Amino acid sequence: MIPVIDGHNDLAWERRERFGSTTTGLDASVPTLHTDLPRLVAGGVGGQFWSVWVDPELVGAEQVTATLEQIDFVQRLITAYPDRLAAARTAADVRTAMAEGRIASLIGVEGGAQIDGSLAVLRQYARLGARYMTLTWSRTIAWADSATDEPQHGGLTDFGRDVVREMNRIGMLVDLAHVAPTTMRDALAVSTRPVVVTHSCALALCDHPRNVPDDVLAMIGAQGGVVMVAFVPSFVSQARRDWVLAGEQGEPPVVGIADVADHVEHVRDVAGVHAVGLGADYDGTGSMPSGLEDVSRYQSLLEELRTRGWSPQDLEAVAHGNVLRVLEASDTDHAAFLAGTAGEPVASTPSVDIAQRTAARAPRVLVVVNAESSGPRRLGRWLEEDGIVVDTVLGSDGLPDDLSGYDGLVMLGGGLMPDDDDRAPWLAQERVLAREAIDADLPTLGICLGGQLLAHVAGGEVRAAFGPKERGATLITPSSQGSSDALLSALGDAVHMIENHQDMITALPPDAVLLASSEAVENQAFRLGAHVRGLQFHPEVGAEDLTRWEEPTTRAEGDRPLAQLLAEARDVDQLNTRASRAMVAAFAAEVRAAAATRIAG
Repeated sequence: MIPVIDGHNDLAWERRERFGSTTTGLDASVPTLHTDLPRLVAGGVGGQFWSVWVDPELVGAEQVTATLEQIDFVQRLITAYPDRLAAARTAADVRTAMAEGRIASLIGVEGGAQIDGSLAVLRQYARLGARYMTLTWSRTIAWADSATDEPQHGGLTDFGRDVVREMNRIGMLVDLAHVAPTTMRDALAVSTRPVVVTHSCALALCDHPRNVPDDVLAMIGAQGGVVMVAFVPSFVSQARRDWVLAGEQGEPPVVGIADVADHVEHVRDVAGVHAVGLGADYDGTGSMPSGLEDVSRYQSLLEELRTRGWSPQDLEAVAHGNVLRVLEASDTDHAAFLAGTAGEPVASTPSVDIAQRTAARAPRVLVVVNAESSGPRRLGRWLEEDGIVVDTVLGSDGLPDDLSGYDGLVMLGGGLMPDDDDRAPWLAQERVLAREAIDADLPTLGICLGGQLLAHVAGGEVRAAFGPKERGATLITPSSQGSSDALLSALGDAVHMIENHQDMITALPPDAVLLASSEAVENQAFRLGAHVRGLQFHPEVGAEDLTRWEEPTTRAEGDRPLAQLLAEARDVDQLNTRASRAMVAAFAAEVRAAAATRIAG
């Protein structure tokens, strides 16, 4: 009997799902499984890579937890049957176990999602005994394309390449089962050690995306790797594959030992006899070919190959010699890693970043600046003091597509009209954002042009160069509704605020609530919904900001010298600043409340 080392067995997950992860009873026949100890012995299994696969319905840290539970099962399995099983990491361990008449038990992680984006997790799996990792399972992940899902990366991302490099460094075999051909080629281009394909077949014989194209087979052979042929009927037989695609109507086409042998020979012919092995996938699929129904039948396949003229040496190679050679090629790396002499990790940056987590949860406001001279000034500083992350964007540089990720919106002035698209093409997108904010009742401050834009979008009327020109400190008086408003109540009975415009909101939107007026301008502040407010005055502007103003080039009725405006503003600056700061603090509170709702949802 020729000892077999199989590349992939899913007993661990079957025991988890159907037997509560218990190890008892496997020393007797378990007919509902493909695998038990008596049949492993009957099949001549001398070594087994036990898969610690995890269902992709589990995500993130759940994948890591479940993987550790699966590794724990394998370790408990070995401990439960010490006369039949032996823990193994290296080729030397495998040979020792086989010489003792025990089944060498190795561990393979079946899917890159199981490291949750962390090379540190990968290293911990290696320390626990995992000697290979399949780069993906059936779904494309953040750094590698799967063969059975939509591609997103064209193979491996830069991080995916780092995963391969780190696997080489720590002596963990790169498994290319399940991955897209582009991922296979990328991995082969990066890897400096022979790779494995633990359970796939030849694409040339069966057009299943899980199978390996001939050019990749040849590359694997040239680089000293091994392709371990699976027994899964729909990977083996084109007729069976077609039957599955047609809806599995009627009796399935028969798949037998000869079909599997055809794949073994095809891999040999394309990649070389040194590059073929066996990875049946027992207990990972429902049915198996006739004559290969369970783990007791490996010798039947070897007998089929013998009748086709395979030499004893080649049979030894396909049964165990080739995979042992590939394992051994990385054993020195693995030993150095365990001894702490493998050099520095490819990357050691933590994948769980508390700063990023905190930033993601922090309340965030988008501030749209419509002219470089109209920056957020003290308003931006005050918001940050209140724990708000402020993203300031100049309209001419381009605005976001939407407000996703934001808990508030501020739109500032800029000497424009709300529909002045010829001079300011970004205003079209700013109106989209304003509409989104109104519809979502997102905490919003529209100041000067920003307030006019809110009124325009919501159905009000804005007229250019209409009405009295208000410039400098202007007394703003809350309405009865404004006196009870969370923000405008900061004005008390009345406070001077800075203004600089002649454009006017001549009619509020139908659903707007008037919040404040001045002597000359009725619609100084309004509210839409509970949290969207438009202001004609400037709480972000203090008296000293007027030192940057210039005398008007064209005089208008009511214009006063800039020195007079500055003096008047300084006289009321303390009250103005106190009211403006309170108004911004109230706005920040609404933003924080919106953020709390976002995070909770």
